[in-house]
Amino acid sequence: MSRDVVSPVLVGRRSELARLRAQLDRAAGGRPAVVLLGGEAGVGKSRLVRELTRTATARGVRVLSGGCAELGGEGLALAPLVDVLRALARSVPAGELDRLLGPARREFARLLPELDPSVADASAAEGSPARLLEHVLGLITRLAARQPLLLIIEDLHWADRSTRDLVVFLVRTLRDLGVLLLLTYRSDELHRRHPLRPLLTAWERVRAVEHVELGRFTRDEVIAQLHAIRDAPPPVAFATVVFERSQGNAFLVEEIVAAVDAGADPGDLPPSLRDVLLARTETVSEPAQRVLRAAAAAGPRVDHRLLEAVAGLPEADLRAAVREAVEHHLLVVDATGHGYAFRHELTRDAVYDDMLPGERVLLHAAYGAALAADPALLGDDGGVAATLAHHWYAAQDLPRALAASVRAGRQAASAYASAEAGSHLERAMQIWSRVPDAEEVAGLDWIQLTLLSAEAAWAAGDPGRGLSIVDRALAAVPTGAEPVQRARIIERRAFMLRALGREEEAATELREALTLLPAEPATVTRAVVLASLATSIRWVGRPEEACAVATEAARTAATVGAPAQQADALITLGSVSGYLHGEDGLGPLREGIALAEKHGIVDVALRGHINYSDTLEMLGRHAAAADSARAGIALAARLGHTRSWAAMLTGTLAEPLIRLGRWRQGLDVITETLADDPTGIVAYTLLLIRGGLRSWQGDAAGAVQDVRDARRHAGRTGDAHFTAPMVFITSEQSRAAGRHAEARELIRAGLQRPPTVLDVRYVWPLTWLGARVEADIAAAGQHDPAGEERAEALLALAAALPATTPPMRAYRAMAAAEAARRVRQGEREAWRTAVAAARAAEEAYPLCYCLFRLAEAECSGPQPDPGAATATARESLLLAQELGSATADDVRALAGRARLRLEKAGPRAPGIRLRLTGREREVLALVTEGRSNGQIASALFISPKTASVHVSNILAKLSVSSRTEAATTAHRLGLLASG
Repeated sequence: MSRDVVSPVLVGRRSELARLRAQLDRAAGGRPAVVLLGGEAGVGKSRLVRELTRTATARGVRVLSGGCAELGGEGLALAPLVDVLRALARSVPAGELDRLLGPARREFARLLPELDPSVADASAAEGSPARLLEHVLGLITRLAARQPLLLIIEDLHWADRSTRDLVVFLVRTLRDLGVLLLLTYRSDELHRRHPLRPLLTAWERVRAVEHVELGRFTRDEVIAQLHAIRDAPPPVAFATVVFERSQGNAFLVEEIVAAVDAGADPGDLPPSLRDVLLARTETVSEPAQRVLRAAAAAGPRVDHRLLEAVAGLPEADLRAAVREAVEHHLLVVDATGHGYAFRHELTRDAVYDDMLPGERVLLHAAYGAALAADPALLGDDGGVAATLAHHWYAAQDLPRALAASVRAGRQAASAYASAEAGSHLERAMQIWSRVPDAEEVAGLDWIQLTLLSAEAAWAAGDPGRGLSIVDRALAAVPTGAEPVQRARIIERRAFMLRALGREEEAATELREALTLLPAEPATVTRAVVLASLATSIRWVGRPEEACAVATEAARTAATVGAPAQQADALITLGSVSGYLHGEDGLGPLREGIALAEKHGIVDVALRGHINYSDTLEMLGRHAAAADSARAGIALAARLGHTRSWAAMLTGTLAEPLIRLGRWRQGLDVITETLADDPTGIVAYTLLLIRGGLRSWQGDAAGAVQDVRDARRHAGRTGDAHFTAPMVFITSEQSRAAGRHAEARELIRAGLQRPPTVLDVRYVWPLTWLGARVEADIAAAGQHDPAGEERAEALLALAAALPATTPPMRAYRAMAAAEAARRVRQGEREAWRTAVAAARAAEEAYPLCYCLFRLAEAECSGPQPDPGAATATARESLLLAQELGSATADDVRALAGRARLRLEKAGPRAPGIRLRLTGREREVLALVTEGRSNGQIASALFISPKTASVHVSNILAKLSVSSRTEAATTAHRLGLLASG
């Protein structure tokens, strides 16, 4: 049969194709689009995708595609991403490929070894699934910066868990990039509990996601399809039979035409889908049918050499049989040009299901034997272990299935497919008891297997599952037997507990593990347990004990040559001892960072930079803290970790910038990080830093919104360094609105828990705010019987809190000055002391506020000093104007009441100019030139999404609705002038 059964023209689908082309136009214009293309099997999704691909190519849009593939009822791990990487590797010149892959080349090589064969055996511990997502987004961003991109992921109903996670991530993060993400799936495959169903439901509520559902052809469309296939109008009777048998399914129309062309009687065509498909395969010769059965057992595709090894046909006969199957449109040459795939998966399913169980077992065994003898027969697919595990399990060869499942689990874990690693390893656990000499066959013991499986569960985001698997391992080791092994299992159990936020339990477990291990001779296991215990104790707020344990952990790790544990312990030791002993305690932190960087232990090094910057900030060394954060961000950026570690370090950079008075610079780094939609503690921290700043700026609505958004990311918030900033912002909003009783109660509740030495830096601002509320109540002349008691409690707390750093001493002085303001005694001297302390602390906002209060005190009392008050108020106003602080309004109001002349404070710049950050003014300048978001992003080396966020902020601050209005307003107010 030589005639093609595929219509040479696209039948129908005009409206659907128009919708797809409209989304393609959107992407070509620099805006992202997501399309879900659904429909039953054979309805024509792939044909529609091919039409869109032709359009995209003609318009200069880069097209990359990958398909999800099923193997034994499970999706192949990250198969679409592997397809995309393979296409890039083979179509892009080497130099350009290096630039596109950037720092992710080594990570991507875990999925496609040809990118860098040296990492084939890299440890899974070196990466994480979250980091892979970050690298994929970086790759797409670099691709879209060169030309618009059509990224196609087909057959999402077969997607593995890791691929679904990747797609969810892309749908959420593809903002302001010229990318059309096209996702296809079979709607008839989605049973009630299919994992894709809740995702589709969620995406239906996302405005940016277009949902296109393909229906079956009408009778007229079937007639048009037949006309196009045969290049002649079909007879009415034949068209009627085809329409009734196919029910408008485009693929079935083609199959029925092929069956008739092969000699079948149109009147005798079988009615069922399965029978139609099988009837087609029965028209070819027995050798061709044999090839079809072998190909059906192989999986989604089969390399020619592998098919030759399994089919059992002489080479000449095999070639003839394959050619016959291709000519009958049952098989097609696959995208690699070296193998074959069924023209449609429905045919493959029908052929496979029609085989007898014994036939399947023999074929799977043959595939297992062939691949075990020569793994290269799988072609360019790197998933040999997963394929072997599937074939040996289907062949009921459990010993070989066990060994292959363990290898597949390890391979999937190293390639970031943690969920799929868990599936392979848990299958190995199920097989274990049925395999004699399982330990020898698998190459590891039961304990090692369960711990590997638990690690995979944790990496897949399910520490609860990991904990239950660890418990199975623990149950296999009787108390008193194998103490080292038992200690290792307990340490992993504690790790899972800590991941679940159960630090106290984790610490208890780790202490038990230590009792099983002798102090001498030193062992790696003891170093691991000690380092883990130090971290747990630190989180439960016992710093002295944490230091002692961390010291022992570092010493033990150094003795046994375990640099990862040594660096980790040193960083824990330094971060805690810095709080306890100030500058003298920072040595271990610096040593731990240097050790981690020397040995390339990236995660530990970056954690060290975060802790070092945080500790320096606590000590009041704001500039040094910012420098440390920048060093960490630079390291993270070099490694391509901009959305993970670099985002976490942004918080440790923004805080010292704001303390130093560089508010607009601090806002820029926060805005640009939040533009990437971080989650969890990163988003929580950044939102609260910005919320606090907005409070000082008098932006009550913005501060409230930041607190509201932060609560969505709260997670574990029992620690004061998480909870105290939120209480501060909400209390300040209540105080500023005159709801003093509400503010007092919020602060009282926030200060109930006795602070540890690690919490003090966060408790001091709240203590000062409490004193300010009491002073405000007294200044308002409100009758308040509870005021005296509350004020005394705050004074007692301030007296008890350590004040070992300049910022702490500044807040102590401010609280004392508020107490003086409340009773109207000794205010002037108290505020002078507070001003001096704020200067010493290099804290911009406290200094600005204290100057205002000092000016207020100098205007009042029995001997006002207008000259001193004017000078003080002028300094406060200048600083407030520089910051963009709402304190400027307080100073002006004071000047009006006290008749202070502040002209020498300088010309009053437009208020809106003060609220624009440095980055926003750069963006505004480009907006006035008519630049698009993409052009702005290119000029400023930021992402298009970040540029969009800046433009939105500018429009809001200027109170305009368009870019044209923004440009007009900028020129009218002189907002782009230097200075």
